[in-house]
Amino acid sequence: MLKSLMFSAIDRFGKSLVPVFHTSPHHVEINHIHLKGLKKEHQRSLSIVHISDLHIGFQYDYNDLVEHIKYINQLNPDIVMITGDLFDNIAKFKGNPNHYVPLLKTIKAPLGKYFAYGNHDQRTYLTHDIETILYNSNIEILNNFGKYIIFDQEPIYICGTDDINNASGNIEQAIKNRKDMSDFTVAMVHEPDYADFVKKYKVDLQLSGHSHGGQIYIPCIGAPIKPALGRKYLKGLYRLKYKNHYMHLHVSRGLGTTHLPIRFFSKPQITKITIK
Repeated sequence: MLKSLMFSAIDRFGKSLVPVFHTSPHHVEINHIHLKGLKKEHQRSLSIVHISDLHIGFQYDYNDLVEHIKYINQLNPDIVMITGDLFDNIAKFKGNPNHYVPLLKTIKAPLGKYFAYGNHDQRTYLTHDIETILYNSNIEILNNFGKYIIFDQEPIYICGTDDINNASGNIEQAIKNRKDMSDFTVAMVHEPDYADFVKKYKVDLQLSGHSHGGQIYIPCIGAPIKPALGRKYLKGLYRLKYKNHYMHLHVSRGLGTTHLPIRFFSKPQITKITIK
């Protein structure tokens, strides 16, 4: 009922509602963020494309992903990082989720494509199905695990936690393989509010999603509904301090929706983060 009323309103008022209601993959907003943090001088900057919360199967389908991968590849990232909730509920997915494998394979990132579980990935108890899809798509899961990649002869440590709400996310385990605390470190953690704990471990950049930017965001009031561990840091870029160290936190508004098939003043988002 809500969906039919929403589309009736859009049909009736046309472009006047486009800045408010977001129902098309073409409404996605491409954001660019520039940070400093690499230890060495480089002829070019390291680029990460951050996406989150596709919720495939709930008002987000194959054609939506086709459009968004076009945008991602046009940004020419070194790395693509996906911070959880790939499917809304793979246990109830209509059709064969493996059909997404050839499409996910078309995401281009020479230094790798990486994924960390979200609460929707874990609550279905079918993470092995998601794991198989990602493995066959050449997307590596960083699940309480970290590794080094080499960017222009500089080691960059990347890691990810398991979901915090529904599983056993552990940042201590994720950074266990880091050899030097001064190495630039990126952590994927689905729930953004966990950043208040992550910042204690000299992480330079935490990438999160989960909140959808509220999904429904009312100007001057804010988001009436916020998920657990997505209430303090709702959207955008934050700079958090712990002792003498600063950590940046980027909270993506995500690409899909959940529970309600609508976004209000909260555009779907793809973010390119450039690190100098």
